[in-house]
Amino acid sequence: MYRNMLSISTGVLISIVEMFFSMKILKKWFTEIQFIPLKKFKYILTKAPTEFFIVLIFFYAFSVLLGSIITAFIAKNAKKAYAILTGFILFIITLFYMFLYPFPLWFKIITLSIFIPFSYIGGNFIEFLQRKKWIN
Repeated sequence: MYRNMLSISTGVLISIVEMFFSMKILKKWFTEIQFIPLKKFKYILTKAPTEFFIVLIFFYAFSVLLGSIITAFIAKNAKKAYAILTGFILFIITLFYMFLYPFPLWFKIITLSIFIPFSYIGGNFIEFLQRKKWIN
């Protein structure tokens, strides 16, 4: 039981850290928002170009996939279920986050729809690797 709780908390924590650092790294790629401090995050979101949000969607999808893979790898049993639970927890956290900041509506819809499917893919990937005996 404690190992499963550790797996969920580790997966969620790594996903959140990866999302934060992806924002920080991505901000440096676009010259329009490059010199705006991260403390003025609402101002960054209003000045950011559309390409910023498109690339951010890919970073979010990768972070959910990574967190669910780590969760499924550490969990002892029901790996796919714990990976989906990690995606659901990230969905709830991001749901509040999306409505506190002025993200575009299309970005909110796409982002909130990627959490559960990508967490399922991560859990399914680990179960596939274990069925093939490539990992223990």
